[in-house]
Amino acid sequence: MVEDGNHLPETLEAQRVRLRMAIDSLGLTVSRDQEDQLLHYLALMIHWNRSYNLTAVTKPDEMVARHLIDSLAILPHLPEGRIVDAGTGAGLPGVPLAMVCPHCRFALLDSNGKKIRFLKEVRRQLQLKNIEPTQTRLEDFSPDEMPDVIVARALAPLERLVGWASGLLDQGVPLLAMKGDLTERERRAVPSPYNVALIELKTPGLRARRCLARVEKR
Repeated sequence: MVEDGNHLPETLEAQRVRLRMAIDSLGLTVSRDQEDQLLHYLALMIHWNRSYNLTAVTKPDEMVARHLIDSLAILPHLPEGRIVDAGTGAGLPGVPLAMVCPHCRFALLDSNGKKIRFLKEVRRQLQLKNIEPTQTRLEDFSPDEMPDVIVARALAPLERLVGWASGLLDQGVPLLAMKGDLTERERRAVPSPYNVALIELKTPGLRARRCLARVEKR
């Protein structure tokens, strides 16, 4: 495990306790080995963030809630199969989900080459064979096989995101957009061929509201 020299090993154990409590609160089944992977991923993110500016959240305790737990909160709404993580950045939510869903395959899309290089190193170090980091934008993505769902975490206003995903949405692929909040104005801005269903998310450790907008072609 990569450790940040500014934090004592006890901090890592505190992260594990916080992570386990949140997993139990969400009612998820996550093994000890998967917990180890999640925390190793977090440590890699902290280490690489010094040079690659992967995330504005830099405190390990905040990263557990805002990155790991927030990503895992959508697991009950995620179908099995092929999943596209659009604008994945440092691998969120795709990498944490891939760790606890080893039978699913994740295409991690981002236009930033440095972030894709980081994700390839994550794949190598953690031996995550079910992720495929790809340097591209959602609107330019041409998959060899039709995905089962698109996920996006705080990527763009919903109307713009739907426009980028329209090529896949029009072929029946649903979009799950993770949002802090979704105003009625943003919801109504989505073009009429698409239906938007709102799902409230329970995210232990976060006070702010979190929701999931499920968008499908009518």
